[in-house]
Amino acid sequence: MEYKVNNISYKYTTDGPQVLKNVSFSIEQGKVTAIVGPSGCGKSTLVQIFSQVIPKLIGNGELEGSFDVPDGTFVSVVSQNPENQLFGYGVEDAIAFGLENIGMPQAEIVERMEYVLDLLKLQYLRKRSVDNLSGGQRQSVCIASVLAMKPDILIMDEPVSSLDPNGKKMVQDILGELRDSGNTTVIVDNNLVWSAGIVDHVVGILDGEVVFDGSRDEFFRNFELQEKLGVILPQEVEIYRALSAKVPDVKMFYNMDQARAELAGRTTAKTRAEKEAAAESFNPVISVKDLVKQFSDGFIGLKQVNAQVPEGKIVAILGQNGSGKTTFVKHLNGLYKPTSGEVDYRGESILGKSVAQISKNIILVFQHPEHMLFEETVEKELTFCARMQGVDFTEENITEILTRYHLEKEKENFPLNLSMGQKHMLTILSVLLSSADVILLDEPTLGMDGFLIGDLEKMVLELKKAGKTIIMISHEIPFVFRLADYTVILNHGEKVFEGTKEELVEREDIFDKINIEFPPVVRLSKELGLDEIVFDVDDFIAKVTES
Repeated sequence: MEYKVNNISYKYTTDGPQVLKNVSFSIEQGKVTAIVGPSGCGKSTLVQIFSQVIPKLIGNGELEGSFDVPDGTFVSVVSQNPENQLFGYGVEDAIAFGLENIGMPQAEIVERMEYVLDLLKLQYLRKRSVDNLSGGQRQSVCIASVLAMKPDILIMDEPVSSLDPNGKKMVQDILGELRDSGNTTVIVDNNLVWSAGIVDHVVGILDGEVVFDGSRDEFFRNFELQEKLGVILPQEVEIYRALSAKVPDVKMFYNMDQARAELAGRTTAKTRAEKEAAAESFNPVISVKDLVKQFSDGFIGLKQVNAQVPEGKIVAILGQNGSGKTTFVKHLNGLYKPTSGEVDYRGESILGKSVAQISKNIILVFQHPEHMLFEETVEKELTFCARMQGVDFTEENITEILTRYHLEKEKENFPLNLSMGQKHMLTILSVLLSSADVILLDEPTLGMDGFLIGDLEKMVLELKKAGKTIIMISHEIPFVFRLADYTVILNHGEKVFEGTKEELVEREDIFDKINIEFPPVVRLSKELGLDEIVFDVDDFIAKVTES
């Protein structure tokens, strides 16, 4: 059986632009369909139509066409922002909410709750307050609350953007099991890194129109279309794409096992000199001493953490969901006050200062952009930090930033009407005009397509060149290893590593401990016996093709 999307067109107001234009495709029952396309192309609007938010809750637009499913078909959506979907004080409340609203008997609610808590390995969170969970933990609870409903069609709008690699793999495995059981899943996500192994069917949308409708393998071979859609691909596919341009007979691969098999005979192992990493001396811009944080529900988020942040470097904070990363950075700009311990900026304690005072030097961009967007226009949002801090700027500054980051057409628009990726980029851009010399980025790639991530990488490198210190939390491990100079790794609230990424790649025990894998280029550099460990695809291709 197939579910039909029939000639859907939509605009939010009668005189507004056409967001979707004659969109038609089929969703096969028991398969996993991925809908991809750049930020603002209409993907999330399509989700709202599938779930009947449009037109039942948002009814002032113009909708043509239909999503045809049999009567009684139950469609559930995992929202791209879990905070919009979690109700109740505790984790158990959030999972039970939907079940209670359809009048399910208490005994069955308990049974389904136990099922999803076990399935997603969330038993340890069941008595926790939702407010005190990490972003990734909230996203896991949101997924659990929807899986508990056992929908006929499961629609997931960027469902794993805040999850660590282990959490993404777990969701991939669960969706694979659901597919094997005949369930239908639609993944709306421009990041195919986590889902490549389970996707059967890909639909590409550009400017509100369908530009691709075919199999996963057909899509992975269409390099030109991937570029147009700004799709984020597994690094293994990036390696294949770059290698096939130089080695025409290479067979396609999109996971590590296939990459190993295809590359094994194409390289000659060389002796890699073990580098004795000399301890680099530096003046820390931030020092953290014996930092402890205990929350109101008794949970201890940080346990005697000591760390130093080198000035003018890109520093990555790594660890699993719930390891204390966001808790750690919220102490650096004063949003959290420690239970005990010290935070120093340039040798002076920040503990007696207000967030406004600290933000003149250390500024935080939140994981969820909705927490930072409150001005009436994009232009006002962009200049908010500068205006509050008394930093001079010109109209030329505003125009240059908006044009460079493709927001010039949105200048007078309401920020919350932007796509998720655009909203996140706007919050990051707002700190460019601030006085701060330390910039904290919490999951900066959340909701971004490949184009925006490329712009973000260039921005971060330019900030570093200008002498700024960038501290970022990210679960996008290849992205981190391309950019970071220095890393701090947390595990269950404790610091387990601090040092350069070159030092880190020699410590496989650390990544084993936090259950995260090195990027494919790093792992393949080691496994193929390259004479140097490389951190990006271009350097890797140069190594494996050198004569």
